[in-house]
Amino acid sequence: MEEIFTISCGNANVYLITGPDGRSILIDTGTERYREKVLKQCAARKMTLIFLTHGHFDHCQNVAYLARALNCPVGIGAEDIPLVQAGVKRSVCGCGIWGQCYAAASNWNIRHQKIPAFQPTVTLSDGMSLSEYGIDGQVIALPGHTQGSVGALLNSGSLFVGDAMQSIPRPAASWCFEDREAMERSVSAIRQRGVSRIYCGHGRTPRGT
Repeated sequence: MEEIFTISCGNANVYLITGPDGRSILIDTGTERYREKVLKQCAARKMTLIFLTHGHFDHCQNVAYLARALNCPVGIGAEDIPLVQAGVKRSVCGCGIWGQCYAAASNWNIRHQKIPAFQPTVTLSDGMSLSEYGIDGQVIALPGHTQGSVGALLNSGSLFVGDAMQSIPRPAASWCFEDREAMERSVSAIRQRGVSRIYCGHGRTPRGT
């Protein structure tokens, strides 16, 4: 059974997962102000992969720093590689007054926040096994919030969804998205899996973590 540790990075959640043999992966990295906090939690672990759920700054601003410090490969969905490799900016949308306000704030950050350039070495594709990295689970595609959003589904039933959903106060569709229909399909697919625990990039984490 794996060990799951939540690293709170302001309003974002970063997750450290350690498998039965002691190897660990990091789900997302938080923003720059939290990089030493995240590094401290990872430094004593045998890190095998930094797993990026998508290419927004609040999830990957520390990846270049951590990849060097931990000598660790980085994985991301193929469609989001341009966001982190070439600095491509893709806007998000929102539904209703609140969703539109949230999307406007997100777009300001997307335009103005920097992501230090790095070269992903692993392309996270749907169905890809994580056993090579010491984790009993697989990658699942969760497009919608971004084109290349992905999640990590563990054999134990825990699912890490990034911003495909947010847990405010309970797991539900994200307030902003690049493609609403794709996001709704991803949320429906998550619910149909009947997973035991959903770990979101923002909001509450499941009890016991």
